[in-house]
Amino acid sequence: MKVAVADVGTNSSHLLLAEAVGSDYRVLDSLKDRTRLGECLDAAGHLTLEGEARLVDALTRFKALSVAAGIPELRVYATSALREAPNGPEVAARVLERTGVYPVAISGEREGQLTYLGAAHSVEFGPDNVLLDLGGGSLEFARGGPEHASDVLSLPLGAIRMTRAFISSDPPGRKEVQALQKHVRALLSPHVERFQARPGTRVVLSSGTAEAAATALSGLTEPGSVNGAHFTVSALGELLERVRTLRTPARAKLPGLERRADTIVAGLAVLHAALELLGAPEVTVSEGALREGMLIEELARFQAYAQGLSVRQRSVLATAERFGANLGHAGQVADLARTLLDSLRDAGEDFPADARSLLTAAAALHETGQIVSQSSHHKHSAYLIRHADLRGFGPREREIIAQVARYHRRSAPKPAHPEFMALPPEDRALVSRLAGVLRVADGLDRSHAGNTHVRSLQRGADGWTLQVTGASPLDLAGAREKADLWTREFGALNLSGDELP
Repeated sequence: MKVAVADVGTNSSHLLLAEAVGSDYRVLDSLKDRTRLGECLDAAGHLTLEGEARLVDALTRFKALSVAAGIPELRVYATSALREAPNGPEVAARVLERTGVYPVAISGEREGQLTYLGAAHSVEFGPDNVLLDLGGGSLEFARGGPEHASDVLSLPLGAIRMTRAFISSDPPGRKEVQALQKHVRALLSPHVERFQARPGTRVVLSSGTAEAAATALSGLTEPGSVNGAHFTVSALGELLERVRTLRTPARAKLPGLERRADTIVAGLAVLHAALELLGAPEVTVSEGALREGMLIEELARFQAYAQGLSVRQRSVLATAERFGANLGHAGQVADLARTLLDSLRDAGEDFPADARSLLTAAAALHETGQIVSQSSHHKHSAYLIRHADLRGFGPREREIIAQVARYHRRSAPKPAHPEFMALPPEDRALVSRLAGVLRVADGLDRSHAGNTHVRSLQRGADGWTLQVTGASPLDLAGAREKADLWTREFGALNLSGDELP
């Protein structure tokens, strides 16, 4: 399985292409784009047309590189610049139209959790770890064990944000830096106990600013990896004071600071103030960050999905992979569809014993037709399923799977469709009901981000109420738009959702 993930930050955007190798992964390619969205925010925080154009340009190149590597699906998460922009959802929708890629704005807490996961697979974590991840717009804190964060905090202390707010001189004045650090301490002070360094705590930094500091402190003159590098907080303070006294052109000549000369003073000042307040004497630098966490989560999600399949469902998975389907999306839709079906059964709806298996197969294969053409791919999917070697499924079962997949989008089943009318009445009813479930499940992952989870499905006097978490605005809109067949088969569907942290 190959995966393409990208993160869109306030300062830069990063693409990572990798493939699964056992329980680990191998990087195939990577690309960085200095989108600098933080420069493209108006006084009210709206992303400007220039910022949107930069984002479109970066994601267009990211998408082209991922497709060239044989990875048709690109998952993109956006952080503070887009999530805080009042017009962020509108920008994301237009970017989808122009690039075919939807940048999902994630919360600062989720950003911290994923960055922690990425860092934990890049440097050795101990029983107690505190991670600081400094971006252009925000600073995330995360505390946890060897792999997962148990406590996460996001504060608006990013390097670009702080440069704009406090640094106006070149070189910056000492009072400017002192005011900035006073602001950092004021915001962090209420949370110190949660993230304070204790005996045995490993404090890890993950950011371009941290890597730049490690390079400058190491004395390296050529670019190289600083993953796992250590330095003391007192050394960081000395570097801050040395860099503060230089003008921007002089800072740009220092190894590691070439591309961060305009924001490095604020970035170092933020980290130094935060680390001093937390009582950290020494830090370790991790090059693993958000995108690595995204990659690890995606691979783990797929492996968990594959391990839970029966023998004949593994045949379905092999078929989906052979036809180039997006396995992450297929697995997510299958999970959502099964959860919805189970909830319908719990509420008293009657389905035959094999309904769950047939729905899982249809969900896994519903987009295989894209290998033929995006246009009418639902019909191409049905054709490919009918003629695929799905071991363990008989002719009747293959036909039901094909038709459920065929009706995952566009027209609902109707008497004018000869293949549908050729089915026995009980199978026509089953196809319509399962397709109604599949359409809603597919809509709930319209962003292909894999973040939506079903909280509850309940029947009431006015129909069904479906509560979900983690869904993006695009996912919620997708489910509502595709609830037509559900309404016909089960009754009206009312949908509500909130974002996962």
